[in-house]
Amino acid sequence: MNSQSSYAPSSASHQPSSTIDQPPSTTDRESTAKSTGHGPSQASTATIRGDPMRRAVHTDRAPPPLPFFSQAIVCQGMVYCSGSIGMSPITKQMVDGGVGDRTAQALNNLSAVLEAAGSSLRNVVKCNVFLSDMTNFAAMNRVYDTFFEPPKPCRTCVAVKELPMKTDVEIECIAHL
Repeated sequence: MNSQSSYAPSSASHQPSSTIDQPPSTTDRESTAKSTGHGPSQASTATIRGDPMRRAVHTDRAPPPLPFFSQAIVCQGMVYCSGSIGMSPITKQMVDGGVGDRTAQALNNLSAVLEAAGSSLRNVVKCNVFLSDMTNFAAMNRVYDTFFEPPKPCRTCVAVKELPMKTDVEIECIAHL
């Protein structure tokens, strides 16, 4: 086996972090807010330089993302949402209760991000659910089922060793506009 790392990004495909626009100005946020139906402090988008087909989505109605990813990216009529956990956007703390409570909060957070992007849970085509323990599968499903109407989106659910902030559930999704 080669002692060199098997990961070597090509300079042609690697984009430096400076290629992403800074957050939009207040004027940009106001125009975006008008187009998404949210107030200026609630939703904003930033077009990614050199790629007018992609734009980042941000809303204060969901927990803020860490600085190295977006809440969602809109590209070619689709919305790709980052994983959401059961964190309150107001307190920035995990909601109390069980996996069902955190599933509901994660889906409420995703709903807010999708709305900021101009979509909704109704337009979700694929979900990925991550559980820290598969014994929570039935409790998560009971709540998850109440958020989606037929036809239900495609879904994958897997157990993982650990999730952010020691939560028991994380959900990500893809939706169309």
